[in-house]
Amino acid sequence: MKKSERLDLIKKIVLSHDIETQHELLALLKEQGLELTQATISRDMNEIGIVKIPSGSGPYIYGLSQDSGKKITQRPLSIRSSILSISEKNQGLKQHLYLKVVPGNAMVMKRYLYTDFAERIFGVIEDDDSILLLAKTEADADYIRDEVSRWVTNKSS
Repeated sequence: MKKSERLDLIKKIVLSHDIETQHELLALLKEQGLELTQATISRDMNEIGIVKIPSGSGPYIYGLSQDSGKKITQRPLSIRSSILSISEKNQGLKQHLYLKVVPGNAMVMKRYLYTDFAERIFGVIEDDDSILLLAKTEADADYIRDEVSRWVTNKSS
């Protein structure tokens, strides 16, 4: 199966099932005759733009960001609403920014951060539900913090 066909199948499955974990998605893909590793599915999900979204019935499920497959020009509502908290300016670590996000969204959020602020970022460390961003300067950290705060508060951004 070609990569493009695999990505299309993943999109179709995500849109037609309430999937809470990558393991559930892997099992559904296996039923379709496609066996992937967790690392491959994680990379594919990032490339497609799959994020965790509220299901309406409680748990977060995987869904497609509004800009899947397009160049990032604005933050979709699912991304903006996935930011749970942003660290305040810290006297000791002046060039850092810490974000708590809905589990499963850190990788996609990292992509948005690099798209908007690459020239101001020294490095980013992310796991499933948090991001530690190290800015090049204290002013860069303050600028990024202010802009990301606007993502959350300005729903029209």
